[in-house]
Amino acid sequence: MADPTTQPPVILVAEDREDAAAPAVPDVLRRRYGSDYVIVDAGREPHAALAAAAAEGRTVALVLADGDLPGEDGETVFARARHLFPDARRGLLLDWGAWADPATAQRVLEAMSSLQIDYYVVRPHATADEDFHRTVTDLLREWRGAVGHRVGYTVIGEDHAPRTHVLEQLLARTGVSVARWHPGSADAERLLAGAGMTYTGVPVVRTPDGGVIVDPDDADLAASRGLGTDLPDGPVDVAIIGAGPAGLAAAVYAASEGLSTLVVERESLGGQAGGSSLIRNYLGFPRGVSGGELAERAYQQAWVFGAQFCLARRVTGLDVAEGFTLRVGDVAVRAGAVVLATGVSYRRLRVPALDRFVGASVFYGASSVEAKAQRGRAVYVVGGGNSAGQAALHLARYAASVSLLVRGTSLAASMSSYLIAQLTALGVEIVTESRVVDAFADAAGERLTEIEIEQVATGERRRVACEGLFITIGARPRTEWLPPEVLRDRWGYVFTGASEADEDAPEPWAGRGVPGPLETSVPGLFAVGDTRRSSVKRVASAVGEGSVVISSVHRHLARR
Repeated sequence: MADPTTQPPVILVAEDREDAAAPAVPDVLRRRYGSDYVIVDAGREPHAALAAAAAEGRTVALVLADGDLPGEDGETVFARARHLFPDARRGLLLDWGAWADPATAQRVLEAMSSLQIDYYVVRPHATADEDFHRTVTDLLREWRGAVGHRVGYTVIGEDHAPRTHVLEQLLARTGVSVARWHPGSADAERLLAGAGMTYTGVPVVRTPDGGVIVDPDDADLAASRGLGTDLPDGPVDVAIIGAGPAGLAAAVYAASEGLSTLVVERESLGGQAGGSSLIRNYLGFPRGVSGGELAERAYQQAWVFGAQFCLARRVTGLDVAEGFTLRVGDVAVRAGAVVLATGVSYRRLRVPALDRFVGASVFYGASSVEAKAQRGRAVYVVGGGNSAGQAALHLARYAASVSLLVRGTSLAASMSSYLIAQLTALGVEIVTESRVVDAFADAAGERLTEIEIEQVATGERRRVACEGLFITIGARPRTEWLPPEVLRDRWGYVFTGASEADEDAPEPWAGRGVPGPLETSVPGLFAVGDTRRSSVKRVASAVGEGSVVISSVHRHLARR
């Protein structure tokens, strides 16, 4: 059997060429990619070619076919590729303009909705058809990011140690490739020996330039990535607290419009969206975009406009007298205006038995980097929103089974319809009107093996196999550190001029002027994204608020 780490990956093509004048897709691919990939012309026998690649231990990066080409069991070539090579990208070959045919268009939409394909690929009209090569290159880049073959980081740590998982997640959210090795693996032992060290029970990180960091803190990790961790020496026009979609959008617009801009983020880029494996409905990305890549692009955009970033640093206080003073550790930073984009975090379930597994086999949030570690395992996702749906879809690539657990009677009111359709197509079990009430460990007491589920209406309980639990409910805004002058509702969400009042609380602006739509009760302090009361919990909405708020910042600074 071939060693997949030394054998070049495979690009498999199955097409029936009717236009002899057009170049054959395998020939076009071979000219451009033949030195790095094995191009397999499978003709009308792609199932046999896929089986042979699997038997030889090869890696398939991309499958291009001009039809479903079902095998003897009725399974399409795309479904077979997904089962044998879950990371492989899959494209339906089309002639240029074929999408104008209603039947062809419907076929593409159905194939994408059922996750048979990642996208369609227009056949090349010449060997140097750069539109064709751009699509292929994008698909290959996505594949390399998924399998970790891009130049990136390696984390050596034990699977049951929460810090191992945290380091991997922090790195992945900055858009880099991350591989995780067990300390006892041959690769890990070879790396450690080459660095003249042994594993001592704490994580070790190898950087892309070959450097080795032992038990790095968050700031060490950010610095190794080339991300800023230093605070400015003097005052800034606007300080943005939080580097999720809303904060990054605000940074792009503030810096591009000439404002001296500081972004302070307690963790890593992207916020909750940074953990999403694929955001399918974000404008301008027809195949979808991962939260990590979207955050990385936004960071680069803000950086080239001159925004300063300070990552892995936490704002612990805010003085609103005579302008704004942020307390970041023992350092004070002055700002003319402040934009709150701190987002939300997930509340812990009130199930004490889960606590010892948190960070190792129980995860709060939709962590895309943990999906591959669930290969062959039974996995549950708790939550009925889009984040839960995206997590379940990504986990289904690898896990033996994925179940979605919700307290409500259906997903219709809380999840986008395209996600519901894809969950159904993949056979993800939807467990309604239920909640987790207990958890059980393996013999060593290290990993989760079972959970107990209670049916809300009847109280009936049952134990089910569960080796990975992902929880995406109970959002809580990170606003407890704000001064009392900043009005919040009883859950901690910040009131702005556009916020709706509590049904059981008095009008927040009674006896005072209503501030602007995104301005808080403190002039010059603005709130955008999930931390703001009455905000729409969508990435595009957060980006819109972050973009729009800068015009209000300009007006405030002009008044000063």
